[in-house]
Amino acid sequence: MNPEEAKARAKAQIHVIETVYGIRITNSEEVTAAIIEKTRDENTILTLCTALNSWVSMNAGLTGEIAIPLDLVNGFMERIK
Repeated sequence: MNPEEAKARAKAQIHVIETVYGIRITNSEEVTAAIIEKTRDENTILTLCTALNSWVSMNAGLTGEIAIPLDLVNGFMERIK
């Protein structure tokens, strides 16, 4: 994928997570940038966002907002490679 396609794919996956849990990921732009910095592979983006979805499901509180730690994104990426 080219960079624009990869960014659009990652943003779409993050938006799905927000929609499913009715939350706002406060650092979604930073998370998107961290993802496409590490990969532009469609399947890897999907796998990473699936892991983030699981993390959000266990850590989203009642406030409606959550920040995903970038070290978590990088840690997942290391395990996926």
